[in-house]
This record gives sequence, C-alpha cells and structure tokens, in this order.
Amino acid sequence: MLQTKFISLLIPTYNEVDNIKEILQRSIKVLDSLNVSYEILVIDDSSRDGTASAAQSVLVDKGKVIVRSAKERGLSLSIIDGIAISNGEYLIIMDADASHSPELIAEFIFALQAGYDLVVASRYIKGGGIERLPFSRRITSIAGCLAGSLLTRVRDNTSGFFCVKKSALEGIEIFPYGFKIGLEIFAKARYRKFIEIPYIFIDRVRGKSKLSLKIFIQYLRHFISLFFYTIKKPFFCRLNIRQNNLDKK
Repeated sequence: MLQTKFISLLIPTYNEVDNIKEILQRSIKVLDSLNVSYEILVIDDSSRDGTASAAQSVLVDKGKVIVRSAKERGLSLSIIDGIAISNGEYLIIMDADASHSPELIAEFIFALQAGYDLVVASRYIKGGGIERLPFSRRITSIAGCLAGSLLTRVRDNTSGFFCVKKSALEGIEIFPYGFKIGLEIFAKARYRKFIEIPYIFIDRVRGKSKLSLKIFIQYLRHFISLFFYTIKKPFFCRLNIRQNNLDKK
C-alpha cells in the first residue's frame, strides 16, 4: 500500500459513451483492491452523446466529472485542466477508448512504491505490443517514437498511458499542442527515475477515433517546438551556472 500517497486518475473524454462506464468500473475495481487513496477525474470536452452523465452515474463518490465549456477542444487541454484541479500527489493519465487497460494501474502503483517518479506504459519494450491497429497507424506511431527519441530517453514517448509525480511538473510550462501531452511531459518534467512497463495497446472496438490529418500536423508542430526547447534548455542552464559563478567572485 502507498502510505500517505494520493492518486488522481485523469481520463479525458469526448463522445465516449460506449466505453466510459466499463473503463470506470474496471478502474474503480483495481484502485479499491489496492487500498489506496484516490480520486477519478473525468474531463469531458462537452460531449453530445451523454458521456458526462454516463460517467457520473458510475463515479458517484469516487470522483467527479468536469465538463469543459471552452470553445477550444483537445485532449491535451483537457488533461491540463485536470492537472490544475487534481489533488493527487501522483497523476495517472489514461484514455477512455479502452485501448489502455485499467488493470495496469496496479503495476503503476507498485512502481511508485519502488521510488519511480515517472511510469510509462510502453508498447515498444519486451512484452509490449499492438493489436488491431491499421498498418498506416503503426508506421506513424513508430516514426513518431523515433523522432521523439531525440527529446527523451523514454522509448514509447508517444504513449498516452502514464503516471507522473505531480511535483515533477512544478515550474514547467505545458503547451497544449495536439494530443501527445505525454511527449511534452517526458521531455520537460523534473523526474529523477523513470521506468517503462510493457503493455498491449488494443485499438478501440467501439466509438470513433479522433485521429486526423490536423492532429498529425499538430504533432509536427509540437515536435519542432520541443526540439528547440531541448536545444535551448542546456544553453540557458550553462548561462545561469556561469552567471552564478561570476556573482560569487
């Protein structure tokens, strides 16, 4: 059991009425079995299919549904809003389309107990894999990870299923480009130790995928922004160190 730790499970949604009840029921079952303190925050992007009410009917006293009324929608924006209102010492980010197995939450918790600040569910390490994903999307995913390897040591750096210590996000600015907020966090967060846990990604069975050409373009924009961020960061670090040394003379 995690002593005095509080988990916030953040699930962004948009038109996921076909999946959200099952995802929440399975997540609650896992979290209750671990005997940890937790809250579940469903951040809904003003779905028109009843996702919010379906989620609330399952959550009851286990968490709450936040319905975003902002004109600009997006998975990353929803997660950023969820992080801002969360109370947990650790944040677990998970999709609502059933591609992420809630049962893996238990392994996240065990890794936190072992002292890791960042835990990533990975398709691209031994034991991980992908099922029912079209070939074109597999290639896109692999290409995205190869590009992302220039920014972070996390192998599955396009994973959307991960856990991070909230304090690792303090003092960093998270930009809401597209839907790959994991890459933003892996590249910027101040974590000491991370671990990747293998999982099988299963493409959604119910509901409609949100992927589009617009999202792909957003990823490219996001990658370019992070690339220049990682180049500038060491430079400014060296500049600050040099300035501190001069101040001491």
